Amino acid sequence: MIRTFLCSLSISLAGLFTQAVQAQVKPAKAAGDTSIKQISADTSASRTLIRPTTAAPIPPEKDSIYVTGGGLRLGIDISRFVIHFFQPYRTDVAIQGDIRVSKKIYAAAEVGYNRTSHSDSNYSYKGNGVYALIGADYDFLKKKDPNEKNMVYLGMRYGFARNTYEAPFYSIRNNYWDSEQPGSFPKTNMTAHWIELTFGMRVEALPNFFLGWALREKIMLSKSSPEGFNPIVIPGYGSGSKNSQFDMTYTISYYLPLYKLRINETKRLNKKKKKEELK
Repeated sequence: MIRTFLCSLSISLAGLFTQAVQAQVKPAKAAGDTSIKQISADTSASRTLIRPTTAAPIPPEKDSIYVTGGGLRLGIDISRFVIHFFQPYRTDVAIQGDIRVSKKIYAAAEVGYNRTSHSDSNYSYKGNGVYALIGADYDFLKKKDPNEKNMVYLGMRYGFARNTYEAPFYSIRNNYWDSEQPGSFPKTNMTAHWIELTFGMRVEALPNFFLGWALREKIMLSKSSPEGFNPIVIPGYGSGSKNSQFDMTYTISYYLPLYKLRINETKRLNKKKKKEELK
């Protein structure tokens, strides 16, 4: 009986072992079996990756604009009083003005009056007239503060003068014959045209009060004085017998703030940016 039980147990264990081995082996796929369909790869992700994208439009750059003060600067040329000290026969008055029209450009003008009177034993002379100058100045001073009003400038002017003069008496002495020949020149009207090249500066010494000086080279274009009788002084120009004249002026002026000026810095900043990129 024991032998029969052991034999049955051996057969049962052998059967269990055989089933376990068969469970670990996968059955081969039957040929032509289409019951199992191949799952296609999802390409939605790849399509999403390669899909061309439209870039958002880049907004245009805004202009770089700042607002600064503008106004009229009026002054008087005190160097004309110094001339009167050395040449008492001359009396000159000159009023200057400039107004800012852009970041670097200033419109400039000047008006004035001259009276010349001289008398001695050889001749007497009387003359008076007015003049006007108009032109522009370029300020090449680099400023950290856009509201700064100091300037170092180069400029050009066109000048026009109208003068009336006469010589009521003159005497020409002949030493050889020991004689004198008297004479006179009647009242004469004349006009003159010239240009000026100017270099100068204006500095704010006190709030809105400026001191300034300028060097001027004046070049005569035309004058209508008769030959042999030039005026002693052409108002605003100087000697009536010279084709060019050097002059220096010294002014005290006051600044009147009148308006606001819009300065566009876009071009300058773009140029600066390109220079930095090239570096």
